[in-house]
Amino acid sequence: MGESGFGTRVGASVLALAVGLGTVPPVGAVEPIVGTIQVSGAAWVASSNADWSRLSSTRPLVAGDRLRTGSDGYLLADLGDAGVVGLYGNAEVATTSAGSGPVVDVQKGKVAFHLSPNSRMKLNARGTAIASGATASDGYVEYDAQGTPVVVVEDGALHVRSASGDVKTLSRGDRLAIAAATAAPVEVAQADDDSRKAGAVAGEEEPVAAVGGAQYAGLTVPGWAAVAVVAGAIGGAVYYGADDGDNGSDSPSGD
Repeated sequence: MGESGFGTRVGASVLALAVGLGTVPPVGAVEPIVGTIQVSGAAWVASSNADWSRLSSTRPLVAGDRLRTGSDGYLLADLGDAGVVGLYGNAEVATTSAGSGPVVDVQKGKVAFHLSPNSRMKLNARGTAIASGATASDGYVEYDAQGTPVVVVEDGALHVRSASGDVKTLSRGDRLAIAAATAAPVEVAQADDDSRKAGAVAGEEEPVAAVGGAQYAGLTVPGWAAVAVVAGAIGGAVYYGADDGDNGSDSPSGD
């Protein structure tokens, strides 16, 4: 090959490389990975630039992900030292990353959580922010039959800041119905003994924690309150292989 031909090929390769690198988004524009996701049953993920697709295995949780479960689905999002979030069936959340840490916006269904002391993670529901204090906290957010999200504390304490700026501190057994974003949350109601049981809501039996010594975010499953059922379902799926024969990319609307 002549010198001019070689130079032409090298020049073309350099140009192609430069064009290729120019199309890669800068590192700062890429959403951060904030945790990992495990699923059992029907669950989907979407983002601002991707439609809903079926989740069938463990994958990273990226800020900006929207997560949704079907009627038979469970999803466990492990955010490391920040805590853990568990989606029951027919639940939906959206995730973002603020300057202080990840934010999980609960939009539908029942979503359980374990927050570490002074966790970087916050939960939102109708513009109301939910955060832990100096102690770890367990609980869940669940939309009732009227479409109102209710925060339930099963252990520890939570700080709840409404869209209007009012702050309430909830302790073990407290339930708080969150009004519309333009109004402050309604008064705190003290739960009775039955509703303090792990994951107990009207019409549900007390959930049974998974057996064995499996750990999530450094905690054994029985050490959690509301997340025990979700973690148990995921652990069970891992045990028997989670082979339901359907790993397609069905739309969540078809569930």
